[in-house]
Amino acid sequence: MQMKKWYAIQTYAGSELKVKEDLNERVRKRGLERHVDLFHVEGEETFFLVPVEEVITSRSRHGAGTEYRIPYEYDLVAKPNERITRGDTVARKPIRHIEADAHVVEVEPLQRVIVEMTNRNEEEYLIPGDKRIRRDIRVGEKIRNGVPLTIDADEKYVVTNKGKIVLREKLRRITFEYADGKTKTRLIPEKYLGKVRKGMNLKEGDVIEVEDTIVSRASGLLKVKEYKDKRVVTIQRIEKRRLFPGYVFGRMGLEIEEMMALIDGLRGAVRYVGSRFKPVPIEGPEMKLIRRKAGLLEIPTAATAGASEPKIEVDFSVGEVVEIVEGPFADFTGEVKEIDKDSEEVTVMVKIFGRETPVRLGFDGIEKL
Repeated sequence: MQMKKWYAIQTYAGSELKVKEDLNERVRKRGLERHVDLFHVEGEETFFLVPVEEVITSRSRHGAGTEYRIPYEYDLVAKPNERITRGDTVARKPIRHIEADAHVVEVEPLQRVIVEMTNRNEEEYLIPGDKRIRRDIRVGEKIRNGVPLTIDADEKYVVTNKGKIVLREKLRRITFEYADGKTKTRLIPEKYLGKVRKGMNLKEGDVIEVEDTIVSRASGLLKVKEYKDKRVVTIQRIEKRRLFPGYVFGRMGLEIEEMMALIDGLRGAVRYVGSRFKPVPIEGPEMKLIRRKAGLLEIPTAATAGASEPKIEVDFSVGEVVEIVEGPFADFTGEVKEIDKDSEEVTVMVKIFGRETPVRLGFDGIEKL
């Protein structure tokens, strides 16, 4: 039996998985199992690999970020930096009860518009319920300073800072009077208001505000940012992308004739990498990369900075050639294509089998040459 070595089979783009399935079938039908390594990938047994990597993107399929405004009266149920599935609860506002016996003195209808400014702080406008808000005041719309919110252009309700409308809702301003003579006012959105009416006498523990939940509309990685007026939760979509489009890999110990017969007439397969008539084993950093993706070689990890340490300083630039020191592509060199200072990530173009492949890494995952 020949010594087993790694080989790459070049395929038409998009045919990788079909070629892998056909190769697996041929190995079994021809009784070549002893000569080809078997791998266990995500619960699947396979003789050939189509390495994939998970890529996190903050944009949805339609190009817009999946973002949620979470007021601080809501409890965050989902955990930051962990995966969440569509339909999971992101945050929950608990039921609120009256804390002591009270009389409902006044129930005043209001309308609330919240404008998020460019610094992500918010301005709240409370408008009497009998005033009509303009139709173009819609959630998600940008708004300039000086724009009136009501049809009658009441100067009391004119936007003072440009920004984006993040909330428009009806609510009630309720005044409670307690047994000791003290009064307290609460603002409660209509959709969450319990059975509270003017003139009612409430007992301690009566519900004044029902529970509400915010549910994820997407699956991905949950990120949280804290601001003065609210939390902002973003669901970053996780995509599985082929690490090497157009390639299938296997570790085989076959004679040349058997190897050539294995791909002969296979739809979607073109040839072995290296030579059209003689398969050439993968060597050097490419072989390390395949072994890491197959779980046969440990993936280097760069030392991560502690939470109290300063952010990593960017001492490289676009167009510069750097060395990758972590992940499956460790030991490769490539050219810096893009630097994202906000997320502290860099995109490096790496050549694999003569093709350039974009690799996204943290700043600490590369080093200057």
